[in-house]
Amino acid sequence: MKKTLLAAALLAGFAGAASAQSSVTLYGVADVGYTYQNIKAPGGTSKSQFAMASGQQNGSRWGLKGVEDLGNGLKANFVYESGITLNSGSSSNFTRQSTFGLSSKSWGSVDLGRRTTPGTWAFSGIDPFGAAFGTAALDASMGAQFMRLSNMIMYTSPNISGFGAAIGYSSQTGLAGRGVGIAKETAFSTSEKFRALSVGLRYANGPLLIAGMYDTYMPPSNSAKTTAVKQWNLGATYDLKVVKISAAYGQNIDGIVEGQSTINNAGLSGGDQNTGGGVLFAQGARTSSWMLGLTAPVGGASSVFASVQQMIPGGNFKETIGSFSSATQTTASLGYTYTMSKRTNLYAYYSYTNNVLMVSEVKANQLGFGIRHRF
Repeated sequence: MKKTLLAAALLAGFAGAASAQSSVTLYGVADVGYTYQNIKAPGGTSKSQFAMASGQQNGSRWGLKGVEDLGNGLKANFVYESGITLNSGSSSNFTRQSTFGLSSKSWGSVDLGRRTTPGTWAFSGIDPFGAAFGTAALDASMGAQFMRLSNMIMYTSPNISGFGAAIGYSSQTGLAGRGVGIAKETAFSTSEKFRALSVGLRYANGPLLIAGMYDTYMPPSNSAKTTAVKQWNLGATYDLKVVKISAAYGQNIDGIVEGQSTINNAGLSGGDQNTGGGVLFAQGARTSSWMLGLTAPVGGASSVFASVQQMIPGGNFKETIGSFSSATQTTASLGYTYTMSKRTNLYAYYSYTNNVLMVSEVKANQLGFGIRHRF
């Protein structure tokens, strides 16, 4: 439910700004449950945990968004969105999104600040798991499919008969960068920071959705090796009413763009930790990834969804992993949701990964369940 100007009453610090807007909305998600996780390493080492987890289906959050009509079809808008780890009460300030922008139905929109990338925008709806549910998320294999960048200017075109495009540039991404010879960011020079360019294309009309994206992540220019990491992905869905089919394919070139799920898989996180992704710079290393999935309604209130995805090492990636033997990462996942109302649902999921992070013989199981409420 939209709560116009309620934010001003709840947060005195925003009162002056809120009163100047034609509308301000408070919104959010509360998502909490439990997860069981088990990981087995070569040699028989096994570790397990059963714990409360926040943000398994969607990251728990709260936010403020406002819009002012400037006339002649032009609008000014802002979004402040903060992630919350519900089981501990900790928050991420406004690192999920912090933007100001201008928009028009005729020429599109421009946003400045921190937000998800054009590639993330393009791929929305491709993953049956909605880029969530721990190790089941598509960005575990295609990291750039879900990323947030700081210091970004992003242009999104108007929708023209189902077609849309977006492009964004970040002068300092806020991502962690690692790799042989990669320098630290300097305090001043723009060229000596981690920068990124992201492009997204999208066509959605009737039962068909087609998406494409290309991201390039540039290391500081004073690094010993300055080869940028590239990732491109293509995806599509087709809704047959009784079942919706999903598919995607992509590649990393000269390293890996590591999405939030890629990072979390190293520690087998069961929920949204409101962390950023990262980039591994490794000249000559490549991966290929693919996903096949489906979503099917069951009755009037339930939905079942599943996917299989792989990330396949290539190039000189064996050297990049070091003393470990590399192997294809394979993840198979099954999920279920039950709608209790328009804003509240239950969920459960299971995900199995073989060769976690492409390290041979590392196996992981993840089982989670919980409840999500949107307001």
